[in-house]
Amino acid sequence: MSDFDFGDVVTVAMPRGVSKRGIPGISVLYSTWPEARFDGATGTIIGIDPRSQYGIPLYLVDFTQHKNRVAIPWQRQWFRGEWIVPAEDRAPKPVATEGALVAASGAAKTTLDEST
Repeated sequence: MSDFDFGDVVTVAMPRGVSKRGIPGISVLYSTWPEARFDGATGTIIGIDPRSQYGIPLYLVDFTQHKNRVAIPWQRQWFRGEWIVPAEDRAPKPVATEGALVAASGAAKTTLDEST
């Protein structure tokens, strides 16, 4: 489980699963929960309850300062730590030019140099 602090920007990521029809999405165990409506929304942590009613740490996330494509039903909601992840940078990540993530030599070519 991740530890978050006040002011951290997070994105809601509900547990994933497959429906009876084979369509990937939110797990059917959680699809009817109110928190499922926030899946993909970005917000800021404004409150922490380290020992909630059942001893599970909860984080109060405020969505008012962020523009979300997700239609959220209300402005703030409590989430478990495993349902939120740190918000990622929207800037493109650099492509590896050296190291373990580089394609093998010749793997980047799509055409032959010589005709057959």
